[in-house]
Amino acid sequence: MPNLNTEISRLTNKDVKIRRRAVRSLFEEDDPSALRGFVKLLDDPDFWFRNKALDAHRKWATSAEELEPLMANNKRLVAEMLEKIPDPDIARKLLSEDDHVIRCFAAKILAESENLHKNFASDEHHSVRIIAAENSSDEKLISSLLNDKHSAVRKAAISTASEKEMSLDDEVLKKALKSSDSSLRSLIGAMSVKLGGEILDIASKDSSPKVRKSIADALRQQVETVDSRIERVAKNSPEIIVRWLRTRYDSDSSSLRWSMIEDSSINQRIRSKLIEQMDGRTDIDLARLSKIAQDDSDLVSMAAKNLEKSIQELGA
Repeated sequence: MPNLNTEISRLTNKDVKIRRRAVRSLFEEDDPSALRGFVKLLDDPDFWFRNKALDAHRKWATSAEELEPLMANNKRLVAEMLEKIPDPDIARKLLSEDDHVIRCFAAKILAESENLHKNFASDEHHSVRIIAAENSSDEKLISSLLNDKHSAVRKAAISTASEKEMSLDDEVLKKALKSSDSSLRSLIGAMSVKLGGEILDIASKDSSPKVRKSIADALRQQVETVDSRIERVAKNSPEIIVRWLRTRYDSDSSSLRWSMIEDSSINQRIRSKLIEQMDGRTDIDLARLSKIAQDDSDLVSMAAKNLEKSIQELGA
């Protein structure tokens, strides 16, 4: 290939064909030092050359200094390139731009700057407010974002609160649990397992399968033995506890299982599932099982009789 400087000089030739060939040659050579020749083309009256100048910066720029020429008319490209060239000074300059896409890219670069989180949280666009929700350690700020008008911001805020084990005001959580967004409620449901008390009561009474699953998953991960949280959930939403009891056969768990099986106020399907959980085990109270086999519910009675038969076969 001809000398690099020669090709760069041809970028400003009066003959358009020569200029186009020079552009193609430089791109084929793929030498980052050719970038300096494309700076003047950023303001070229011909769209094709302006576009190629932008491509050259996307391809070869590696420093904040090389982004500076783009700041005049191509700030969105600068913002996008901050992911590749994270420069805080440029990011701060872009925070005041009208384009929310530019502000969002800039905010991501400055996400760890605690002093800017309040500014992010008050931004008119949710994409910027999310940056604050995802990164702030300020409990008051996170609490305020739980009331944000955009669901994505609310979800990010509660995820952060849970991850950082923040002590949020109960009233804030209660209000969030009234949200129509089941995804948000499910996040708080999982968080409520750590909190226990009234918040867990409210969350466990939620009729959404998504919320109940999140509580069940959190219980399996965080609670190993029967405690006040398990007892609360068993009272408010027995079906959640069925999942938790599935692999537990210690004394307290067995006692809870039997008390639920014998509680006629609990849905018959739940009671029958609890009976089925004991299939294959030999340490079963046969007297209690015999009594349940006479239950008024056909489903419960059948499950008990099937278990009795299974025990007899095991003992044969």
